Amino acid sequence: MFLLRDPRGRHSVGATRCTIPLETPIIVGNANIPGQDEPGIRLEEVAFTVFYPTSATLGNKQQKKGLRWLTGPLHTEIAGLGHFAGVSRWMIWLILTPFLYAYGQFVKIPVYQDAPLQHPSEEEAKWPLVIFSHGLGGSPTTYSQLCTRLAASGKVVIAMEHRDGTMPSCIVPYKGSQKPLFYVRESDVRCKPQDTLPLRVDQLIIRQHEIYTTYAAFTKLVKGDSDIGSSIRFTSTETTETKHTWSTAPIDVNDICLAGHSFGGCTMFSLLSSKPPIISEVKSYPQIPVRDTLILDPWLEPLPSPGPTPLSDVVDDASATTVTDQLNQGSGGAPNDKTCDPTKHNNPRLLVINSEAFTLWSSHFERLANIVKCWGPNAKLLTLVKSAHTSFSDYHVFPFIGSNASAQLIDIISDLSIAFLNSLNDDWLSDWLSKDTGSKLKIDLVHTMPEKIVIGKWPDGHNRHRFAGELGQIVHH
Repeated sequence: MFLLRDPRGRHSVGATRCTIPLETPIIVGNANIPGQDEPGIRLEEVAFTVFYPTSATLGNKQQKKGLRWLTGPLHTEIAGLGHFAGVSRWMIWLILTPFLYAYGQFVKIPVYQDAPLQHPSEEEAKWPLVIFSHGLGGSPTTYSQLCTRLAASGKVVIAMEHRDGTMPSCIVPYKGSQKPLFYVRESDVRCKPQDTLPLRVDQLIIRQHEIYTTYAAFTKLVKGDSDIGSSIRFTSTETTETKHTWSTAPIDVNDICLAGHSFGGCTMFSLLSSKPPIISEVKSYPQIPVRDTLILDPWLEPLPSPGPTPLSDVVDDASATTVTDQLNQGSGGAPNDKTCDPTKHNNPRLLVINSEAFTLWSSHFERLANIVKCWGPNAKLLTLVKSAHTSFSDYHVFPFIGSNASAQLIDIISDLSIAFLNSLNDDWLSDWLSKDTGSKLKIDLVHTMPEKIVIGKWPDGHNRHRFAGELGQIVHH
């Protein structure tokens, strides 16, 4: 067994996997999903992994350390990863299978599976709650290095398993049976044209249902509501002790952090800019009380433009059109032309950490910078020099193939995230920079965009660039 790096922090970390069966399937859109016999993305069950503080230690023989990084059956995961990478079937089984099997079988996350939730040492204290949304090709464990760091710092992190065709593979219930759902590309489906990215728009709506369902059920569980506790299933080893751990657990469900990477960041922007999706004519989701928003290298193209605008800016304006309206109407819907007011103070706090690669995508970055500006005075936009879009995930820190530079980037991302979430002070970034984190890497905050250097050509003939800077430089825009 090869463990990923242990998370730094005050607490050991536990993990448990959960599912929530839906009374009535949710079907969104008209895409012809491969393997399904009717149009639309079909959701029959919501799934997620929870990372949390625990008092378990290696000396306790009842607690096993190590959670498989791949979440499903190995043969399905291998086929899904090959499909996502666009690799032919013969190459998957002849060349990639031994490598993927070894990693899938033996690489594990250094957490205590199904260990009891630890209670805070302070009387009446509660753990903050973070809900994390993965990107295209991601999973609930793809960002385990970040999620376990957050948990080790004293937070409960719900990592969503989006069953919308954005994971390489997952096993889902479908009309009474279990079947694999592989990654779905726009080119894999036929949709009635309603937007430039109709499949991704449908997936955003499914993701909103998943997050609202999770928040509602988890809130009732930790509040000891007997009507909902049985609907959340602990998939590994559900015992009386496991249920007792989470029923009436000391978790703060009134000030939530929404977090996500790439399409997950897009997901959280869409959720914050929309009214809750409709369950039925007689049922609706409760609004999620969001205090903080942590967005990592967001991909904005599926969202209507201009915007997204925080719902708190438009909720009192009956003439304004929210992202929900625009997603349902497609690009032909009326745009939200409400003038942005950066003096607003009632929006959730926002931290956006961008990769160098996405900041160099100039048209996309210009839109992102305008969104952050309009979010209000409690919003910050940072860029990490020498980082790639995948630097936020575990992919660059696997045993034997990971690099020290990648590990240092993950540490910077985690440290920034924790500093942001732990302090309501507007000067949290300056306070963090003034502290000795114990890192050998010099952190340098700059306020101007570094010089761009040409390093080659893209296939379309345009110049490829990188920043003239060093690892450890953070650009504060």
